[in-house]
Amino acid sequence: MSAFTTSRTTTHENQQKETMSTTTSTPSEVQRSPKPKRSLPDFGTIATSYGVIIFLIVMVAVFSLLLPDTFPTFDNAKAVLSDQSIPAMLALAAVLPLAAGEFDLSLGAVLGFSAITSIALSDAGVPWPVAVLVSLLVGAAVGGVNAFLVVKVGVNAFIATLASATILSGLNLLLTNSSLLVLDSAEFGALTTTETFGIQIVLAYAIVLSLVLYFVMEKTPFGRYLRATGMGRDAARLSGVRVDRYLATSFIAAGVLAALAGALLASRGGTAAPTLGPDFLLPAYAAAFLGATTIKPGYFNVWGTVIGVILLAVGSNGLTLLGVATWVTNIFNGVALMIAVSASVLVGRRRRRAAR
Repeated sequence: MSAFTTSRTTTHENQQKETMSTTTSTPSEVQRSPKPKRSLPDFGTIATSYGVIIFLIVMVAVFSLLLPDTFPTFDNAKAVLSDQSIPAMLALAAVLPLAAGEFDLSLGAVLGFSAITSIALSDAGVPWPVAVLVSLLVGAAVGGVNAFLVVKVGVNAFIATLASATILSGLNLLLTNSSLLVLDSAEFGALTTTETFGIQIVLAYAIVLSLVLYFVMEKTPFGRYLRATGMGRDAARLSGVRVDRYLATSFIAAGVLAALAGALLASRGGTAAPTLGPDFLLPAYAAAFLGATTIKPGYFNVWGTVIGVILLAVGSNGLTLLGVATWVTNIFNGVALMIAVSASVLVGRRRRRAAR
């Protein structure tokens, strides 16, 4: 028994020594272990992540070569950025319901109705701050109606928001009596046409709105929960996200931003036609979907949307300076939307495949 116990003890000590010698290795041995090789990003990754930016750079270069005296000038760049400040706001408004997984087809109509309402109130003697505030409240009300129909009643978002847009178009005809409204208040006009450093202040409004919305979307729980709602509502509910609340908030906030864009458009343009609004919807969604293919591919994001707005603006501006017919610009916007949606779908599919 004693010999057997002694042999077991010796064997156990030998095993401990072997284990220690195996687990303790010198630094030189650790350094000689093979390191994983870093693979360079392939062409597909670069194209999906930075294709919009690359195409924008190419387009600027082409128009600069074709129009060296008019396109690559500070005055032209200033005019393009100022003109696109309000469409950029509408595109950012569209990002909110899109991030939640829904479309809001009433945003263009809200913009037009807000512009008409603010001019009508201002011309009736209402101070312009009150007129703008009323317009924002109307935008929030329209967003609230859309949220109620979609979230509580269960109406398809396409149908609900299209119905809202149709109602607003009828109200536009009622308020304008089918005629053009002209803004009389110089103070209201100065809200957007005042220049700082040679640039209209409306551009500063768009930049501030972009920064605020970027912070909300990327740096707050609201943005994360809103994106989780759009990525999968059932999974978000199981994770404790109040999906209905975030979806409703996206519609209301989008209505307010669209109304703000409309009030600023009334201030800057000084007029409002009965049919104002729907023409802004297509470029807004084209920019939003273009934005989903860059900066953060597969996700609707603020800076990608801003780049999408600039791309569409550069294309329209360059074509106009070349003297092409108006219908060419419409085709350009339509093709851009078609390509943007297709690219967004492909990027999302590529992201899901990579996740698997």
